[in-house]
Amino acid sequence: MHIFITGGTRGIGHGLVKEFLSKDIHVSFTGTTEESVRNASSKLQGSFFGLVCDIRDYGNILDVSERAIEKFGAIDVWINNAGIDQDRKTVDLLTDDNIKKLIDINVIGSMYGTKIAITHFKKQKSGIVYNMEGLGSNGMKIPETVIYGSSKCLITYFSEAANKELKKNKDIFVGRLQPGMVFTDLLMNGMDDGAAKIAAILGNKVEVVTPYLVKGILKKKRVVKWLTTRRMFFKFAKSIFVKAKIER
Repeated sequence: MHIFITGGTRGIGHGLVKEFLSKDIHVSFTGTTEESVRNASSKLQGSFFGLVCDIRDYGNILDVSERAIEKFGAIDVWINNAGIDQDRKTVDLLTDDNIKKLIDINVIGSMYGTKIAITHFKKQKSGIVYNMEGLGSNGMKIPETVIYGSSKCLITYFSEAANKELKKNKDIFVGRLQPGMVFTDLLMNGMDDGAAKIAAILGNKVEVVTPYLVKGILKKKRVVKWLTTRRMFFKFAKSIFVKAKIER
């Protein structure tokens, strides 16, 4: 089995890489620089292939995916994980570069990845793409996260709509991963006291969430959701009796 993951050098992406490798699965992953790929690789064991890639560049993604296929054979699961956060500012105060870079990575990069993956999958007649959801995917709107939330809302629509185009391909689909609040640099960026309190209650370490996501992926679930309503209720109920702290 061969898994391809964008943004696999840190955070949830790196956690997914390690979890798949622990199951003796071939993993190809991307990072933005040679240094980030080298550093991530030094912490891994197993059958992996780290690749430098700018997911804003269609040709670059296509090239590294073909190199990954040459290394480990056909890709069975493609995970569009790479993403960035926005500056904690209102829309009018954001720079045009911050807005464009976020949309190019979170949206265009995932769309490019999905297109390339589906093209591969149609040739081999099977395969799954997973897109990473986040704040905004459920319609929640929070000030100073407008661009990031909009990107994730769009990814949800895109994933669901792409599946309608795949109805005739029974062994190919676009799934969605919902990791909830995970203690990564992206989550902690610019977090105020109020958000920190919620994160302390609902958040989890990468190594707690990624095994659950991997289990769902290997079961070929269309939506893999960590922070279910039941789990959320339990965490809030527990916080009444036990003071939660952010785990770093």
